[in-house]
Amino acid sequence: MSFPGTNTGAIPDNDPNGRVVSFAVSGVIGPIASVELTADLTHTWVGDVTATLVAPSGIARLIVLGRPGTGRSSNSGDSSNLGGTYTFSDLGRPDLWPALLALDTNATLPAGTFRSTSRGAPGRSNAGGCPTSLRGVFAGLTAGEANGTWTLVVTDSIASDLGSIGTTTLSLDALGPGIFADGFETAPAPAPEMLAPQGVAAPAHCINKVQADFTGDGLSDFVLARANGSNIDWLIRENLGNGTAAATATTFSLGSSSNDFIDSLDLDGDRIADPTVWSPGASETGRFQVRLSSRNGAVRSVTFGQTGDDSTQSGDYDGDGIDDLGVYRGPPTGSPAGPLQVRYLRSSNGALGVVGTGTGVNSDQFPISGFDYSGDGLADVVIQQADSTTPSNARFRMFNGLSGTQFSTFVLGLASDFLIPGNHVGSAWADVTTSRTVGGNREWRTRDSQTAVEAPVVTFSITGDVRIGGDYDGDGLSDHAFWRGSATANASAFQVRTSSNIATIWTVNFGQQNDFPVASSRVH
Repeated sequence: MSFPGTNTGAIPDNDPNGRVVSFAVSGVIGPIASVELTADLTHTWVGDVTATLVAPSGIARLIVLGRPGTGRSSNSGDSSNLGGTYTFSDLGRPDLWPALLALDTNATLPAGTFRSTSRGAPGRSNAGGCPTSLRGVFAGLTAGEANGTWTLVVTDSIASDLGSIGTTTLSLDALGPGIFADGFETAPAPAPEMLAPQGVAAPAHCINKVQADFTGDGLSDFVLARANGSNIDWLIRENLGNGTAAATATTFSLGSSSNDFIDSLDLDGDRIADPTVWSPGASETGRFQVRLSSRNGAVRSVTFGQTGDDSTQSGDYDGDGIDDLGVYRGPPTGSPAGPLQVRYLRSSNGALGVVGTGTGVNSDQFPISGFDYSGDGLADVVIQQADSTTPSNARFRMFNGLSGTQFSTFVLGLASDFLIPGNHVGSAWADVTTSRTVGGNREWRTRDSQTAVEAPVVTFSITGDVRIGGDYDGDGLSDHAFWRGSATANASAFQVRTSSNIATIWTVNFGQQNDFPVASSRVH
């Protein structure tokens, strides 16, 4: 079903209110399966422009075009022009930003079909321009949620260059009634061509999503979880990218303090972290609860996993831009040796994916899966275990998350080393970083997954600190970082050794002694 836009015309210059194009949607009788947007756009400086699609009553929203080319060293963005009919679709090429950046100065982007992309972050990070998912954000909206007035808000952020929006069409594909109970079950399966890994052709910096980025600017934020009676309170202070954080924390409750496990992932495919808790249960009755960034904090509940699983293995294993809920499973404690495997729910079609990693008991292996270690646009499964030749050393094995094929094995560090997720050196591929305590100090060792080169040892933090992952300075590399709790008021703090300037340590005072830094959820 297609719906024409009204109130088209000039885009107000340097005006945060922008032009609001409206779509009167009616007659939708079932949950939304997919969304496509087509617009005639002109503008003499595309880096000025942001376009945000919003469902009725603001129930869901996604930036489809967000100030291309803006980043750490560019507040004005790309100078290319818009001048054609552009379609934003999950079936489009995931190369809108590269296509713009490849143009000569002041050239015009040819008409075409593109993926929606994450927004640029002027002066903060270079993480913008990565493919996002219209399906992940809007699929599952019920008839009651989809019928009404949709809007496309188009804004211009910098003075002088001008533009307009002409004929605009919103297309919605819907399933029949009764398919979904509440709009929050597994999203409907996409067309077959959607099953090809989308990350392969994306910009290199899009291979792995920024950990703990709860505001969508490509910076890891300062986030704590705190027991409050039977509830878990989340406290998020936005990272301002200069060694400081927003003075006021965003707070909400999610989860139970009695038995829930904490994580963050991207279940709606907008490249903004979604707060997540997992509750164990009997066979396949464990429950993920995910607070969706694109749905105004609405919580999606998905039954998956069971008691004894490690629930922090989610990632985009099928390459559709949406993280798949994942767990690692071994035989119950005290049971004989049995299958060891990573299990995940494919967001592309709802099917169960299983990657076998051997036979043994739970304590034989330690997984750090859900990240792309090979640069193919798919999350991989990575296992640390004792080396058979020298058991005190650690052997790593890497498996393709979609096919289950092992593609690498190597020895690195000790079998007792902790695993730290991220890409601390070299390329945007996830690397293998381990940490151990030597004489009260923490040593970090990293092996670049692309070159297999081991970086020099970094000594940072001390016994008792909680090691965390993330990119806090926005340069595309993970930083060495930790959180130190203290019983002294206002003394708890995050400390970051930035990859862009290792001589400077950032300190952000935040938290109480027994808080849990969410960026440590993937440390094993």
